[in-house]
This record gives sequence, structure tokens and C-alpha cells, in this order.
Amino acid sequence: MSTPHYDCIIVGTGPAGASAAYYLAKGGYSILMLDKETLPRYKPCGGGVSPIVQQWFDFDFSPAISLKISVNRYTWKKQDPFEVSLNTQEPIWMVRRDVFDRFLVQQGQQQGAQLKDSTLVTGIEQQSEQILVKTSRGNYKGRYLIAADGGKGPLATWLGFKDRKRMLAGALEAEFPIVSESNGTTDSF
Repeated sequence: MSTPHYDCIIVGTGPAGASAAYYLAKGGYSILMLDKETLPRYKPCGGGVSPIVQQWFDFDFSPAISLKISVNRYTWKKQDPFEVSLNTQEPIWMVRRDVFDRFLVQQGQQQGAQLKDSTLVTGIEQQSEQILVKTSRGNYKGRYLIAADGGKGPLATWLGFKDRKRMLAGALEAEFPIVSESNGTTDSF
């Protein structure tokens, strides 16, 4: 049985990996995206996206935007609220990462990139002019490898990069009602 071969294998399907897949596939390269999780997958981080990213892509992000905000409200211990109006041409996009990331992956797939989710990368091996990527679902060969597996992913270490200093941080995600000013309806984000 022969090992499937690609121009580039991308490990990780977050915004970086999915964007790379989109552009490389659009350029005519054979691309394989690998992700250890089953997509779409819940991700409790980063819901704010600057609309300036639209200038780098030739497709409309509207299907992946949950809400556009132009006012930020800050408080200290739920006291002393302070609102700031954003003086930008386009409000900040609020996205749900499961929706946003999947949307980007789908853009790459429409250009011909292949996706294998639920596929854990277990090792990599340099073989002359190609890289062998070992996974829980078989092996794949690629001319190039993009390590987009995140800050806690193992690829940087496997590729010989220095250990990154990590700092602990906490995050809280909560759903709250939002009343639309235009029609008075309530939604949640």
C-alpha cells in the first residue's frame, strides 16, 4: 500500500492553518489538512476579529460573523461601567471559533484542499526530499510541512525549535443577552 503524497501537509486547522490551506490550494498545490479534533470543534478563545483581515481574502466572511460591535463596555468587578465607542470604519467582528474556523477550512476545501480531522499526528520524519507525517489514521508524505498546531502542539519541539516559555492565564466565557437596537429583539452571544 503506497503512502499518499501531497505538496504540503498542514497540521492544525485554526485560522493560520486553514488560511494557508486556502491560499496554497488556490495556487494549485495539493494540500492535506490534519487536525486531531473532529470539526467543527468548540474552542473557548478569541472571539474578536479585526475586519481588516477581509482585505487579504477574496471571499465574504459574513457567514462566519456572529455579531459586529462598535462599542466596548469595561467594568471592574462588575462595577464602574465605562463604554468606549470604536472610531473605526468597520466594527469589530465577533465570531464563534467553531463556526469561524470551520468556515475557513471549507474555503480551503472548495479550492481542493483535503481534510482529515479526528487524526492525531504521532510523529514526523524527514526523508530526503520529503517529510513523513505519522498519524493515528496512517502515514502521509509531503514536500513541505506547516506546523499550525498551536502553542501547546508538539510539532515545534519535534522540529527542533527551542522550548517556548509558557505563562498561565485564565479565561471566562459566558453567554449573555444582546438587545438589537434596530428591532428590539434579543439574541445571545
